[in-house]
Amino acid sequence: MNSVIEEIYQSGAVKDNKGNEYTLHSGVDRLEGDFLHRLIDSDDSIRKTLEIGCAYGLSSLHICSALKGREGAEHKIVDPFQHKQWHGIGTENLKRAECDFFELIEKPSELALPALVDSEAGTFDMVFIDGWHTFDHTLVDLFYANRLIKVGGYIVIDDCLWASVAKAVSYVERYPAYELHEQSASTQSYKRSIADFIRTVLPAQVAGYILPRYLYDKFYVRTLYSSMVALKKVKEDERNWDWYQSF
Repeated sequence: MNSVIEEIYQSGAVKDNKGNEYTLHSGVDRLEGDFLHRLIDSDDSIRKTLEIGCAYGLSSLHICSALKGREGAEHKIVDPFQHKQWHGIGTENLKRAECDFFELIEKPSELALPALVDSEAGTFDMVFIDGWHTFDHTLVDLFYANRLIKVGGYIVIDDCLWASVAKAVSYVERYPAYELHEQSASTQSYKRSIADFIRTVLPAQVAGYILPRYLYDKFYVRTLYSSMVALKKVKEDERNWDWYQSF
């Protein structure tokens, strides 16, 4: 593991470029970080990546440490609050880790992503989404991520145990162009076991019809995924203009 990552996990703290220390209260955990690193490490075609939401930079460090040394490695970060809220610590940590192939875009994702689509559509190998967690905002991020990644690329979404995030992911997972590639391990394995049992007894295709909508949206959909999910784009998105599936 990268020494900067290990230092952060062990200390439970991060520092800005002036040496001011802050308690670590946001970021991917070790299992999620390992999931990101392993996904990239297992596919050497992943070279150009995009991240929505950086915070203190733990996910950025895991992604860039896996990319480091690959020819043409390029990582873009969309985070409007990197300096306003996070004191520039995320990008400072990347500099400390000697990852100099990143670019920070300090704009809201709903503004930054359309601009990227205009100039770089279909060129990214992986998009990591960990931004604003309302259903609509997550769905907007997923909408543009679909435009940005190439066939064979991955969309990785964090915090899929949130009902709002899981609901958005369950919609995009049904696109004919995607398949559920892999899910992260969980630090709460007993909850995952219960969720897997529920899905075995009551498959999603059945639950969507027999459960009241509130119960399905608020509770059942949270059994569908672990905390982090990777969707793989297996073909071009060629849905008809009126395509829809229940989610």
